[in-house]
Amino acid sequence: MLKKFDLDYINKTKADLGYDPNSLNITIRNNGASFGKVFLFGYLAIFTAKFFNLSLEKDGLLFIQRGTFNNNLLKDKTFFISNDAIQDIKLKKGPLSYKMTLIDSDNKKTHFRINKLLAGVPWHKESLAKLVAIYG
Repeated sequence: MLKKFDLDYINKTKADLGYDPNSLNITIRNNGASFGKVFLFGYLAIFTAKFFNLSLEKDGLLFIQRGTFNNNLLKDKTFFISNDAIQDIKLKKGPLSYKMTLIDSDNKKTHFRINKLLAGVPWHKESLAKLVAIYG
């Protein structure tokens, strides 16, 4: 398994930030490398995508950004969305990934992608199944 996707590394990072080290983890990305951007800019568009570790905490969702080139968890690039600020979470199944739409209390939609498989990360598929059971 890739060291930066090792659950011990992820859970220690969450604990260092003051969050539950045993909460559900899943790797997600923003919708940065959309078809339009790839069409216009070629594969350089992949650098517009940001990857996150999403943790389902008791009180909300914790997002920890990953480094673009090394997949390190960036402790200084985290944000938390409380359950009170979330109106709805929708998952839509696609051929290679799920589209997760987060709707906040102001009706603002934020879109993320979740790959169905992540090479070298055996826990990802199991976590995705749990996420689908909750929000799908």
